[in-house]
Amino acid sequence: MSKSNTSDLTRKKEVLNHEEVEKKVLEVIQVQWEQHEIQRELLSILSEKIQMDLNSLGYIGRVETQGSFIRKTYLSEDETFDLLLILSRSEKAKVHQILDALVQRLRKDRVKKQLISVEKHTGKMPYLRIIIDDEFINLFVGFEVLPGEETISIFDLIPMHTQYILTHMKEETRQEVLLFKKFVKAIGVYRSEIGAIGFNGYLCELLIIFYGTFIKAIEAIRNWKPRTIIDPKKNQEKTEDVDFLTSELLVGYYPLYVLDPLNPKDNVAASVSVDQYNSIIAAANIYFYNPLISFFEDQLCEAPPFDELVRKIINSGREIVVLVINRDFKESEVCWQKAISIRSSFETELRNNNYLLERIKPFVSDEYFGVFVSLMAANPQISLRREGPEITSRESLRFLRRYSKHADVVAGPFIDNDKWVIHFTKKGQIIRDFLQNLVKKNTFVLNVDSFLKIEIKEKMSVLSLDEKLREMYEIDETFSENLFLFIERKPLWICSLKDADIF
Repeated sequence: MSKSNTSDLTRKKEVLNHEEVEKKVLEVIQVQWEQHEIQRELLSILSEKIQMDLNSLGYIGRVETQGSFIRKTYLSEDETFDLLLILSRSEKAKVHQILDALVQRLRKDRVKKQLISVEKHTGKMPYLRIIIDDEFINLFVGFEVLPGEETISIFDLIPMHTQYILTHMKEETRQEVLLFKKFVKAIGVYRSEIGAIGFNGYLCELLIIFYGTFIKAIEAIRNWKPRTIIDPKKNQEKTEDVDFLTSELLVGYYPLYVLDPLNPKDNVAASVSVDQYNSIIAAANIYFYNPLISFFEDQLCEAPPFDELVRKIINSGREIVVLVINRDFKESEVCWQKAISIRSSFETELRNNNYLLERIKPFVSDEYFGVFVSLMAANPQISLRREGPEITSRESLRFLRRYSKHADVVAGPFIDNDKWVIHFTKKGQIIRDFLQNLVKKNTFVLNVDSFLKIEIKEKMSVLSLDEKLREMYEIDETFSENLFLFIERKPLWICSLKDADIF
């Protein structure tokens, strides 16, 4: 966007326009890219070594560098590089055996005179985490798959995704992708872990290919509606009018649907939550009118002392409960899968039992995983209908005397089909007691798999503002940051806006 597009806006000080801000950001990214030659050499050597080990062990497969690094949309703050071990479908049953054998080989090897640290991680599909000279490399496992074939691993389509991006992305478009990824990360809606929620790298690339440039994407995103559907292959975009729906009704309803050009049945944006969707729309709108470097800078979260957080919760009038399970060294991917499943099942039970749920959010910290729950009140709002006597009966007078000023009556007495009727509220269990019973006694009603039901019953804690929560808050920094952001609700990118920046 040119400077003239914002010249009519009154500003208290001279600021950079879009082109100037984006140029400065790209200059920093370009310098970082020039430092990646060492990583490229490292990945090449490691790929060759793993390929040789695989061949000598007698397994059929190949090793490729994949992900944003090979597509040149990699940011320096991306902490890991991705290699993909592509196996024949006939090797499906041997994945653990193959990875265990590679672990033994790699631990005895060196790369550029550096020892190799390697561990096998489990999840939907096991993978290796390799560390060489403080560089982190993931070795994921995929299988040979043709377009239209059923996939075995979540990584099977990655080579075809890479080929699609490399084919459809021009050299200058890569810079636009880097800007967009930098923006998405800075405003806190990027999916940084497998299984987590947010915008992933492939989605960012597809959106920029679809819109053409970063600023065109910003212009479009600020006008997204509660449900936007994008078909990159057909170059089509449409919206569904769901403005009348509340955020509660949008739960489980994808606000953004981006068809995978290689498999149109898949929604590439399936992991984007309603909150994240709304957040990127809001951030794009503010950046459009007020371009700042801070929209591309990582924001630090400073959680307040626990007592200050408690005062904030009490002043808000909300009831906060945390459902938490100790990670016990489980992989992030596994924890996210469980946390999202817990969120869905507990949300259903809370709504079915008439609790005034404000919102519920899954989390994964360094030590724990689970959900944060915010309610408008500790007791459920149960409204019941009671029919009284006929309006011509003698009992009418007694009914009216009893209920005309009754504290629990929320509607009536009124006449319906020749009878007096009232609607009244009935108090149920206080939220913590309800959740404790659900966790320890009524786990069978939860819509989760049997293994997770056992884990919930045996290991889940239901915490409110107590000493156990204080202890977790003060020990696990990532937990305290997650809880604070849940309570605060204010996106971090807003915190970076100074008074002088708002016009």
